[in-house]
Amino acid sequence: MIPEPITVLLIDDQPIIAEAVRRILAPESDITFHYCSDPTLTIKTAKSCQPTVILQDLVMPEMDGLLLVQFLRAKNAPTRNIPLIVLSSKEDPIIKAKAFELGANDYLVKLPDRMELIARIRYHSQAYIDSLRRQEAEAKLTAENLHQAQYIEQVRKVTTAAATVEKNAFEPEFLTEVSDRSDELGQLARVFTQMVNTVKLREKELQETNIKLEQLLESSARFVPYEYLKFLRKQAITEVKLGDHVSKTMAVMFSDIRSFTTMSENMNPREIFDFVNAYLQRVSPGIRNHNGVIVKFIGDGIMAIFPDGADDAVAAGVHKQNQILEYNLHRQKQGFPPIQVGLGIHLGHMMVGFVGEENRMQADAFSDNVNLTARLEGLTKFYGVSMLISQQVLEHISDPEKYQIRFLDRVIVKGRHESIGVYEVLDAEINEVRELKLKTQSDFEQGLAYYQNQETLEKSKPYFEQVLTVNPNDKTATLYLNRIKYLLEKGIPETWNGVWEFTEK
Repeated sequence: MIPEPITVLLIDDQPIIAEAVRRILAPESDITFHYCSDPTLTIKTAKSCQPTVILQDLVMPEMDGLLLVQFLRAKNAPTRNIPLIVLSSKEDPIIKAKAFELGANDYLVKLPDRMELIARIRYHSQAYIDSLRRQEAEAKLTAENLHQAQYIEQVRKVTTAAATVEKNAFEPEFLTEVSDRSDELGQLARVFTQMVNTVKLREKELQETNIKLEQLLESSARFVPYEYLKFLRKQAITEVKLGDHVSKTMAVMFSDIRSFTTMSENMNPREIFDFVNAYLQRVSPGIRNHNGVIVKFIGDGIMAIFPDGADDAVAAGVHKQNQILEYNLHRQKQGFPPIQVGLGIHLGHMMVGFVGEENRMQADAFSDNVNLTARLEGLTKFYGVSMLISQQVLEHISDPEKYQIRFLDRVIVKGRHESIGVYEVLDAEINEVRELKLKTQSDFEQGLAYYQNQETLEKSKPYFEQVLTVNPNDKTATLYLNRIKYLLEKGIPETWNGVWEFTEK
């Protein structure tokens, strides 16, 4: 595909800057460069060269740079919608914020790296060109719709005239006979009938076309939901390109049905599909309702991101587990066993976007933090809990007192070298389990305190035993007793600090 021609207009009072930019862009055959040294001539120059992107200096003797930004973005200015990249001699957050507030699209410290400058010029120009193409297409569609409306209106007038004539001179039952005539009157009747049939056919075709377009949009939204497009700053699925991504710090959630493989052994493929779809239909809306974006379904598993952080992710996790409790009541009424879902949440920097190849793309997220979240979800089965969060998540919850949280462990998961704090969110458990864990919380915490010290590790054993006396199903307490036994038999390492390293997922 031949690239769209790009026209760059630089507004800067320094010819040396203009020459530098010209040399940067000179090797790019599809980019035309124009220069305006007088900011008062910006509009005139822009009308003449029709730029697809404007580069504007913020410091010029003839005019304040921010005032020029405001002028270029004026309601009736011909440059209102042209992408505007402001250039500044330094990184100034206040000036940058004001420039964006006034309508600038980008901000660069001049002179930027050649590759970055060209990339940004291409990005903004392409977006602007695409916008112009969409406007042209919309204008053509509007003109076509207007044409169709005029056509139907003319037919309606003919029909009204025919009805008037019919009421005054003809009976409706005579219409067939008139059409059978071989003279001009019969021809007129036949033409009239043909016109009516043609209009009805065209209306039907238009309706079917609109229905197909609506169905196409609805279908595409099922594969790439609007929330995901919005997160990636795309207006429609047609704008998506391979490699489009957003990189930022956000919360990520992994969930998985425990023992799903064992469950599926007793189901045929159709039953497996029906079960997975019934489960996903129940729990997925809660993720979206808490500002989450489902990146992908992994069989019975779900990977979701929460761009606004930990609060949304934890609230969605608790809501999801509550939905599963309700789902289990429904399953039990139908004679099916309840299901258990493990859920892990972590927070960190990651990159989310489209991967694959030109003919087959899919959404995904990449980061060591994503892998860590998957490990957290896997740890739920070791501790026998429903929902785990990392210490990073706990530290970013705006109101931790809102939840009942139990510290479980400091661990090093497989594939990592640094330890991480792991916490259980008791709000995700059924009432009976939550009450027993809260009742034994004091003994559990005292046991942990002794466990983390080499000299007092053996003293932790009675506290975990007391926990199991009250709550025999506390798998985490059992896990600690097994560890204590192992450490006492094998010998406590001299460097012992309570951190446990997992050697499996």
